[in-house]
Amino acid sequence: MIMNRGLNKEEVPNGFPFEIQDYPGQETISLAREYQGEVIKVELFLSLVTGEGHDDLEAKSIPFDVSVSKKNGTKLEFVCTAVPNEIVIESLYLEGGRISPFIPGMEENIREAFRKYLEIIGIKPSIYIFLSECMSKKKSKEHALWLKNVNKFVEA
Repeated sequence: MIMNRGLNKEEVPNGFPFEIQDYPGQETISLAREYQGEVIKVELFLSLVTGEGHDDLEAKSIPFDVSVSKKNGTKLEFVCTAVPNEIVIESLYLEGGRISPFIPGMEENIREAFRKYLEIIGIKPSIYIFLSECMSKKKSKEHALWLKNVNKFVEA
């Protein structure tokens, strides 16, 4: 069962495989799921979103990290950016801090294999609009919370 904190059930796309965790006061939204024995965690970073608001989806990029853990304790981490119609893999780490040679010159077939793997585990370009809307709502909620806290301070 998917439990989503901070979002109404009707806001989550049909078939969205992740549990969504949105905690007030934090600058991240977390997604989590288990898939074929792997634990997948995604962290979206509000403070790093670039581009303008809701109406300018073409200009917005959403940075996020994907962590895939195996039962044996090994972990693969992707540093990604979601842009309209594409998930861009910026870098790749294997547990222990070793960065991949994931640079512009890397063979395209290797890049494509990692993109397909992300799609299989649920990180698809089609989630861009949903993620963009989540981050816009998160930004509005965090701003309202900040204003409420400032108001409490002024009234005290």
